Amino acid sequence: MTLIPIEGRDGYFRDSKTKAIVNRNHNEYNTYITNRQKLSSDKERIDKLENEVSQMKGDLGEIRMLLQHLVQQHK
Repeated sequence: MTLIPIEGRDGYFRDSKTKAIVNRNHNEYNTYITNRQKLSSDKERIDKLENEVSQMKGDLGEIRMLLQHLVQQHK
């Protein structure tokens, strides 16, 4: 595999055999990985919060039904 530098793009090379573009800039790669992990962590946090809100909505619906039942029994 021979890497040919891409003009105007520091750290980027083209593989002469597969024609793939290879990023050899380790700082840029590490920044990408860090950002991807943060986005994944944020998504997991949002998913967890959405599930908790959904659970609370269900619980509130049950409480409302029980209160309505109690009010009707005392009429």
